[in-house]
Amino acid sequence: MVSLRNYFTIVIVMCIILCLFQASGVGGEMLNDYGENSYTEKLEKLPGRNDTYGVKESDKAHQRDCILYFGSEQSPVSGIVQNWALYTKRSVECFDKPQKYQELTGRQTAFDLAVLDSAGIDWENKGTMDLLKKLTAAGTDLVFANLPETSVIEQNKEIQSLLGVSRVREKSATVVGIHLYEGFLLGGERIYYEEDDENNTRKQDMELTFPWFTLAAGTKTYMSGIMEDDTVDYMESPPVIWRNSLESAFVFAVNGDYMEDAAGLGLLSAMSSQTKEYEIYPVVNAQNLVMLNYPGLAEENDEEMMRRYSRSSQKLFRDIMWPDIITAYKKSSLGFSAMISPQFDYEDDKLPGQETLIYYMKLLNEQSAEAGLSGFCASDTEIEKKLREDDAFIKEALPNYRFTSFYAGDLSAGEISSALGNGILSDARTVVTDYDGDSEIIGYVSEHVTKQDALIDGLRYTYQEDFRNRCLETALGYSSVWVDASEIIYPGNDSLETWRDISKSFIVDLGENWKDFYAFSGTTVSECDGRIRNFLTLDYEVKQEGNKIFLQSDNSEETVWYILRMNEDFAVSIEGGTMEAMGGGAFLIETENENVTLTLSGNDSYDS
Repeated sequence: MVSLRNYFTIVIVMCIILCLFQASGVGGEMLNDYGENSYTEKLEKLPGRNDTYGVKESDKAHQRDCILYFGSEQSPVSGIVQNWALYTKRSVECFDKPQKYQELTGRQTAFDLAVLDSAGIDWENKGTMDLLKKLTAAGTDLVFANLPETSVIEQNKEIQSLLGVSRVREKSATVVGIHLYEGFLLGGERIYYEEDDENNTRKQDMELTFPWFTLAAGTKTYMSGIMEDDTVDYMESPPVIWRNSLESAFVFAVNGDYMEDAAGLGLLSAMSSQTKEYEIYPVVNAQNLVMLNYPGLAEENDEEMMRRYSRSSQKLFRDIMWPDIITAYKKSSLGFSAMISPQFDYEDDKLPGQETLIYYMKLLNEQSAEAGLSGFCASDTEIEKKLREDDAFIKEALPNYRFTSFYAGDLSAGEISSALGNGILSDARTVVTDYDGDSEIIGYVSEHVTKQDALIDGLRYTYQEDFRNRCLETALGYSSVWVDASEIIYPGNDSLETWRDISKSFIVDLGENWKDFYAFSGTTVSECDGRIRNFLTLDYEVKQEGNKIFLQSDNSEETVWYILRMNEDFAVSIEGGTMEAMGGGAFLIETENENVTLTLSGNDSYDS
């Protein structure tokens, strides 16, 4: 039997515990400032398009690298070269034919790199080879963004010598996978082939048929095909990307179309880094997970949702998708943003719920995630009407919240411009756009608003997407993974996949395939915007004196990140910043002020 004294003691303890739990809940509710957006700033105070760094005549004093491009201006390779030059702060000179470059007399410019789009070059003109020989003799490294026709290579010994090809083994060979070797792209070795037929079929979308060359001595292979015949020595496998060493320069070759989308940015960065003892270049340093059209706040497509999930779309978002999304987010190093869709179909009578909006705003804020607005619409409603209805709904539920990010979906440039003039988007500072194959993956859509491409489909992560992701991490330290919730609510008529079918691979892929890039920061979309602006406006200078490298940035008020890639076995110490190893001789540098000093040791000539 419990005594009266013990009874009161138990009651008091229970009351204290209850108060503690209640206090934590009330405190969390009071501190959750979900009703305001901390990323809101006056756009006029942010760096704009006119502040973007452009190569100036004064750059000659900086010994700024200059690159050449030979090929058609309409070629995708041309866009790759020009955007890579913009992002790496280089100057570029473009000529549709090598002969036009030869016609310019009295040139004093020394070129660091020359990129050739072979499809637009007349290889029968003897002057072409004479020019390339002259460039390599002067120390200009060459990049064949694609190769001449196999018949041209087979018949021209000078081209073979330049490329490091000893013979054409087969004009067309088919491999089962691709082997990316360590030390070229950031992230290390990667094999794009699996013994598991189901997984391999689901992911395999690399280019697997191409000419098979036997390479000469003095070449180095960075990527090659994997033959089904395992008796073929890997040294004899069909090369995809390789380097030939000449007396005064290197010649890089790409056997395929890998340089024709944004992956080319990373390939050029990797190739440039292979030509020097070390290279330092700026990066954005932003890793994003963007949930597109999530959450939807109205009940949508009820009949199909009940058939597939035995529940409404709202309960699917809340009970099934949200736990999986958070699990994937927690297992990765990416930042989290959700592009909210108040409604998908604006022509039905299903309206969004204010309590549902507030519920998700609290959840997102607890995860340090950002809430943006989506421009997606499943009905034929014009964007202006959609945004007016969204504005009225948001103002009533959250009168003080201002959106700073916007997902444009399939809107045209004109529709995006019109949308940004709408009141609900008057504070929008960045637009998330779908990747369309273009190499300008970050930039501006207007004077004050940036754009950033969502690059990787998180639900259907293929080998080609993994390769592109590693290239963009190498070039810019940038990654953006998207998951479109509208595909789950409005699946295609022939789609049998449900969220349960594809979410498991999403969670695994997000945890496994970004672990090699742990040094980079997870950011929300608006945080990424700030880093993009600083990256695009940045100018910098690198000088070496003995064993010291002096790195100077021109925006001392902002943190800047650089990649240092070493091809020699040096020990490196740093003053004025911090440095984190990324493997394969690569380091991420974070500046603390405008002047950073790196000291190299471990080499007799530098130590002395």
